[in-house]
Formats: sequence, C-alpha cells, structure tokens
Amino acid sequence: MKKLFSIILFSTLLFNVNAQKLSVAVLDFDTRNYDLVDANQIIQKSIVDLIRIDKYELVDKYDIEYISQRDSVNLRGCFSKICLADIGKRLKCDYILTGSLDQLGLLVSYTFRLFDVSTGRFLNSASNLFLDIPEQSIAMTELTINTLFGIPNDEETMRKLTVSEEYESMLNNPDTKAINNTGPRLGYTVITGQNAKVLTSSDPGGFDYWAPSMFSFGFQFEQVFINSGDFQALIEAIPMVAGIEYGRIVPSVSALMGMRNSRTGWEFAIGPNITGSALAEGYVNENDVLMRPGDNGYDPSGQNLIERIDSRGDFKLSSGLMIAIGKTFKSGKMNFPLNFFAIPPAKGNSWRIGISTGFNIIQKKVRPIVN
Repeated sequence: MKKLFSIILFSTLLFNVNAQKLSVAVLDFDTRNYDLVDANQIIQKSIVDLIRIDKYELVDKYDIEYISQRDSVNLRGCFSKICLADIGKRLKCDYILTGSLDQLGLLVSYTFRLFDVSTGRFLNSASNLFLDIPEQSIAMTELTINTLFGIPNDEETMRKLTVSEEYESMLNNPDTKAINNTGPRLGYTVITGQNAKVLTSSDPGGFDYWAPSMFSFGFQFEQVFINSGDFQALIEAIPMVAGIEYGRIVPSVSALMGMRNSRTGWEFAIGPNITGSALAEGYVNENDVLMRPGDNGYDPSGQNLIERIDSRGDFKLSSGLMIAIGKTFKSGKMNFPLNFFAIPPAKGNSWRIGISTGFNIIQKKVRPIVN
C-alpha cells in the first residue's frame, strides 16, 4: 500500500512540474540588414534548439498559423514590443523568442531576445559578433541560443566563427577546398661530423668557412587541403640557396608532405631533399686530406675509397631525407612559420640540422558553385 501511495505521489509531482513549464513561441527574425541567410532557417533552427534545451513548452507552429488566419494578422515582421505583446496575448503564451541579424562591416551581429508577454518587456538578450560566413548561419544560431539561455558553447567552434586569425578549417572556410601559401623563407643550417671539419679546414680540399654552418634564402610553395577535422593535409616545395656569406652558391630543394593541427598550428612534414655541392672521390691520408686521382703521391693501394665534399671536386647532386617539425603563427591573412629540421647522413654526408622561418600569404581556392 505504501509503495502504491509513493508511486501515485511521484506521478502527481511529475505531472505538476510538467504542467508548470512556461510556454514560448518563435515568430520571426529580422534579417533585413543581412539578407544572405533565410529567416525561415533561423526560425526552424531556433525551434529545434528550444526542443533540445527542454526548458519551455513550445507553441506549435500550426497553432501560430491558425491564430494568424483566424485573426487575419500577419505574424511575420512583428519585432516591436507593442506588436509582440499583442501577438503573445493572442497566442496565450508566456514568452516570445525573436531577434535580428545585422551586417557590421566584416562581421555579423546575431542578437536574440526573449520577450515576456505579461510584463511587455524583454526578459533576456544575447548578442554575438561572428565572421561573415552565411553558410554557417545554423551553427551561429545555435551558439547564440546557447548564450541566451546560459548554456556553455564549444570554445573551439566559437573561436573559428568569431576570430579571423584562427587556423583554417571547413568551419570557417566552408566554400574552400584548398589554400595556397607562398612566401620567402630564411634558414640557418649547421653541419656536423666529418663534413664540418672539411668546411672549416684551410687544407687542400677544404672550404675555409668560419663555421660549419650557413644561411639559406629561398621561397616556399605550399598547398593546404582543409577539412572539418582537427588536421590539415599539406604539401610544399622549398627551393633554397645557401653559402652566400662564403661567396659560394649551394642550391637545394625540398619536397615535403605532412599535416598541420588546425587548432594549435603545430605541424610535421617529411620528404626528399636534393642538394648540390662539390664532391670528389679518393682516399683520406694521414693528414686528413682527400687524395684524388692525379694528385701528387696518389696511391690507392689498400686504401678505402670514398666520396665526400671537396672544394676541388665537381658539382654533383646528392639526396637526403628531411624531417621537419614546427608551428605556424597567424596574423590576419598572413602566416609566420617557424620550423626545425634535420637531414640524417646519407652517402658522403653528415647530419644537417637547422631552423627555418619566413612568412606567406593565404590564397584560397574556392569550390565551384554547382547549380
């Protein structure tokens, strides 16, 4: 008997709670100052979000249509407090959700308000400034509804739609399939191992550099493929010229592929590196000098023949594997990459490690519009 009484009491309390839920109607949103979006889409999305929030009893849209036809009243374009109070009394609802979308330069203001029919005043208001991305009006509506009712928004989504310096993704570039980033690069490379000794040596075959390192100057050609996830795919080609400070020209080109995190800008890439340098074949004598065929005293008997860099040698191309990691910093339409790279030793080479930076300008490839 007690169990039955408890069930009846709980059901009664639950019924009373549901019965006390206040009602809200969604009439119209003013998009006259931003006609790139459909007001009906904003209305429907607001209705869906109110159902999701489940805080109010939603006035059915068919009831709204019935009252409009019965009283011969056009409910569209009703934004003033006098009009909202009149319509609210006809609908016998507690609140009306309304708002406006306005173009403000390069931004769009989403302002939503909850009108209290009984007092004739706005109970609550929320306004967000978004980037001008009409394709994301549905997402912006949800974010503003959440703000109005004190529901936390996803911080990453909010940044993508409000901050122009955010990293590119399908969220803030819905009409873009790829981005071209081109710009100059500056690097500094340090050479290690045996090659470092040859570069700084003043002996025959040495390069007499003041340090086993060199600056490099070049240009970056990068293409980024964006999507809705956390990572961008990228491919890039970077031709460079080094050794200018030593009166030499050391050309190189790197072709890399990798990925970049669209939240943080951290990136990783790997690919082949082709470098041109003076190389010679021979053996190393007791003075650490490379003896070449034709040199005085050249005797290769019992010697280990090698090929290494030598200022007396012929220009040749050598290949290596470049591994790079870094971060791209954004400022408006410009990127400022900062990367650390390493090239493991290959035949006749030593470790090469360095840092590279520069800047590039974002150039978007827009998706074709299909009618």
